[in-house]
Amino acid sequence: MIGEKERASNGMADGTGALAYCLAELRRDDRDRYLTLLFAPRQARPVLAALYAFNLECARAVTAGGEQPLLGQMRLQWWRDGLAEPENRSEKNAQPVLTALVGQKNYTPDAQAQLRGILAAREEDLLATPFATLADVVAHAEATGGALAALAVQTLDADRTDAARAAGTAYALAGMLRAIPYQQQGRGYQGRLCLPQDLLAAHGLAADEIWSSKDTAAVADCVAQVAAAASRKLETLAASGPAGPALSPLLHGSLARAYLRRLAMAHFDPFAPDLGLHPLGRPLLLCWRALLRRP
Repeated sequence: MIGEKERASNGMADGTGALAYCLAELRRDDRDRYLTLLFAPRQARPVLAALYAFNLECARAVTAGGEQPLLGQMRLQWWRDGLAEPENRSEKNAQPVLTALVGQKNYTPDAQAQLRGILAAREEDLLATPFATLADVVAHAEATGGALAALAVQTLDADRTDAARAAGTAYALAGMLRAIPYQQQGRGYQGRLCLPQDLLAAHGLAADEIWSSKDTAAVADCVAQVAAAASRKLETLAASGPAGPALSPLLHGSLARAYLRRLAMAHFDPFAPDLGLHPLGRPLLLCWRALLRRP
């Protein structure tokens, strides 16, 4: 009779254990993307789960680097090395997300290059260089959430890459705005302050004053302008028509729209207590948009 450890090892080697690991991690720490991949065709879910779990690990590296940037950079470099030389991994000790990722048939040199681009964008967060302009903020969102959604949709309908990139970029921008309370170096760090220097200067604000709540109206106006940039991305998505087989990654746009609506209801206060979506309302929203076939 095969023992538990041997079964686990066999499962990891043939990819089933790696996939289960990815799904469990997403279910726990990236519930949004976990729910969207449930609307993908069954055969496409392993690819999406691997991509989203990789993105989650990148985000964890940034968080780990909040207090020790070098630690975050080391973690990102480990992933960069793993993507470049998967054949050098020990099957026995393989990282399950990497196993799931490189085991996909569409793990092509182009896909590797796009994943390295996501790693490079995440590393910029650890350098803590402020965003100079709103265009820089949007470019970062496009290089992270936008690139991820664009990669995901290529498995389903490559003709919808631009629409997926717009959806992922809007979702990333909404997430960056909701993360403002955690965009200071330290424990729980979630990346650089997403309010660019030119907007802050126009309102007479210094970056450190964002967390002091001395001028909430000025902060809210800066947040509103970044939110407007996200909404413009959603206009691009809406103009692309029915989702078709590309629905799952495009649902990032539905979530972005809902989060931006919550932020607007809070008068663009990023420190408002309830900017999230109800645990039951979120899957219902996705089901409704899926029925309409319009993200």
